[in-house]
Amino acid sequence: MTARINRRGFLASLLALGATVALPVPVAQATPAQVAKAWQQLKAAPWMFHVNDSMTITDGVDVEPQVRSEVFDLYLDNVTTPAALISQVEGCIPLASHYQNLALDRLGDVQIELDDEDLAPGQRRALLRLAKALSDDDDGWHALITTETLQESIQTVRDWLADPIQWEEMEYFPRDWGSQGKAMAFFESLPFDTQQALGVEIIEGDHPGSTYFAAELHNDIEDANKVAADLGLPFRFKSV
Repeated sequence: MTARINRRGFLASLLALGATVALPVPVAQATPAQVAKAWQQLKAAPWMFHVNDSMTITDGVDVEPQVRSEVFDLYLDNVTTPAALISQVEGCIPLASHYQNLALDRLGDVQIELDDEDLAPGQRRALLRLAKALSDDDDGWHALITTETLQESIQTVRDWLADPIQWEEMEYFPRDWGSQGKAMAFFESLPFDTQQALGVEIIEGDHPGSTYFAAELHNDIEDANKVAADLGLPFRFKSV
């Protein structure tokens, strides 16, 4: 016997992948009756996960991300202070590296400004303080955020997120990025006995140092689909 499925959370996970149901409100606000109706809709037209020749499961969309915002999750809507934004940037190594380069550029500009003999004493002192802060190899970029308006700094981050993906940053991508990662995160959230019944295995690196993270289907697709149907789950598997 498998563990009882949390239908509300299950629906939220499928909707995040791209499934659609006729819910009048967000799933978190839906009544039990609305959740039950949406569940039956999905059972009638199950979400299709794709399985390739290597047994790797993908989310059924199989569209590679194009811009950084499709890979890196930064929660900018809740940022209200420079310190909070700095914390977000520090959690994303490629973005922090981008800010370090911006700090070097700004330091060069400040040094040019300091060559102006007509600077007022107060301006010179302010620029010297900024130059000293920017010169810090580790945290100099913090000065960029603390000397701009918060909205300017947030826009800098949004612009970076809107840029095309740089694949050399891949080692810093979160483990659940892309079609493969989303499928892995979905099946990882299922009760372990449900995973076992389906024949799904979560692979976290197939060798030391590996960046391969995936859900794999170690069962015949026909058998796995029969199990999904017997368990009343609103998804199936498809070979691609």
